[in-house]
Amino acid sequence: MKIFYSLAFIFTFSIIFAQKNATTIYSNTPNVKIIESKEIITDWTLNPKLKPDVYTTGKVSKYKEVKLVTDIDSIEVKLKPNQKFDFIILLNKKDSCFTRFESPKNVDFSKTKTTFRQTIPFHLTEFNNISVNAVLNKKDSIKLMFDTGSVDFYLTKEAIKKYLNPNGLKLTMKDISDNNFEISNLNWKHQQIYPIETTVQGNDGMFGWNAFDGKILEIDYDKNIMIVYSKLPKIGKEFEKFPMELMKEHFCISVDLENNGKKNKTRFLFDSGYQRAIMLDNDILNENNLKVGEFKLIKETKMYNSQNEEIPLKSVLLPKLYFGKYFLENIPSQINSYNKSAGYKTNFLGNEVLKRFNAIIDFQKNVVYLKPNKHFYEEYAEMKKN
Repeated sequence: MKIFYSLAFIFTFSIIFAQKNATTIYSNTPNVKIIESKEIITDWTLNPKLKPDVYTTGKVSKYKEVKLVTDIDSIEVKLKPNQKFDFIILLNKKDSCFTRFESPKNVDFSKTKTTFRQTIPFHLTEFNNISVNAVLNKKDSIKLMFDTGSVDFYLTKEAIKKYLNPNGLKLTMKDISDNNFEISNLNWKHQQIYPIETTVQGNDGMFGWNAFDGKILEIDYDKNIMIVYSKLPKIGKEFEKFPMELMKEHFCISVDLENNGKKNKTRFLFDSGYQRAIMLDNDILNENNLKVGEFKLIKETKMYNSQNEEIPLKSVLLPKLYFGKYFLENIPSQINSYNKSAGYKTNFLGNEVLKRFNAIIDFQKNVVYLKPNKHFYEEYAEMKKN
């Protein structure tokens, strides 16, 4: 018993000592901002009741820059994978808000004793979406779209009502926090489901890239299969290599956009859930002195995001886009001048472009490999309509 009390005293003293020696910054308002990777801004409300109040970054490759900005002060740190940083924000000179930045641990299945190779058949829909058959909670057959532009598991509110709440009870997020998904021979247990208003045609929901975090994912559009590996297979010389840029819940690659004979290397979010070919960020175009008026206008239209919000768009022809030694020409592209749908400046590679390449996505070393497939020279759907 004496030993127990001694340990308890030491533990309590350690916490108090750590808090006294923690970095302290100041704020006159509970409303602050957290900036990740110098671009991704999160509105944050200070809460002195939480000890600590934790902000978790997206996946980290080498390190991640995280900054908190108040109305009068700021703090910025670099986090390595699986690292924490504690500090105090003194609110109105009286309330201590114990705050923590933390980064997730990197997962790497290549270090497991047994290697594996699992195949997932998929259907490439007429709308350029990857649709797979899944089983929810070991009883309900559902269809899910694989969306590399998102994370986690999502079901439409209609699907949640049908499969999880047929009696029409009032559900909270906790009520849909422990679910099991089976796709082919792969299983994901204890999954939180996030409700969405709508998803692509013929699907009950979608799931994101982090279902394969720490693994290798091959998407073969020639055979309509995805292959999941524990270790990187042999990469042929026909593949071009693109480092990932990890941006909170997304990953991006950089490719060369060409206009008037000049190449501009720009960021593209790798988004198999986007049905069209390309979405161009107006600010990025301006930064590279690429004027919208220089591109041939196809039409003006509208699109809707997963929250059914309307986004006005102009459709133009992008002259040329290089993927290493491969290139595509005259790509129908939408200009997004309405908002930053990703939360930061980026163009989008949609699946009408991505389906033209077989991909090996290395979520261990954070690299994407691409090579052309049978769809490479197909006419774009939007051009068939014009």
